[in-house]
Amino acid sequence: MINAEFLMLLGGVGAFVMTLYWVRVRELRERYAIAWLAVATLLLLTGVFPDVLKGLAEWAHLSYPALVLFVALGLIYLNSFFVSVSLTRHYRWNVRLTQQMALLEERLRRLEGKEGLAGELSDESGAGMK
Repeated sequence: MINAEFLMLLGGVGAFVMTLYWVRVRELRERYAIAWLAVATLLLLTGVFPDVLKGLAEWAHLSYPALVLFVALGLIYLNSFFVSVSLTRHYRWNVRLTQQMALLEERLRRLEGKEGLAGELSDESGAGMK
């Protein structure tokens, strides 16, 4: 018979395998893999030592399913929060790079314009000397 502890154990093993696979094929950065490996470890520990979670549920005066749901939602919240922080950092970095690129393109246009103007002036002065 399949129970919650077995499913958590199976989920932990699955999460480990999936995380390591995605890191190996370079689709998941190591920075994010650490968080997912922590989730997989927590799943494995709750699957191997369910009495710890049951004791925590008793201490918090919650039912076992309510505590499992609370922990799962807490992990989802933390993961979403850290992903949001990372996305914000990347957004700011992209804005900064776009601004720097625009400044460099403008500088290049100006330098090319001066060079073109200098080339035209030298052509005109050379033609007048002949």
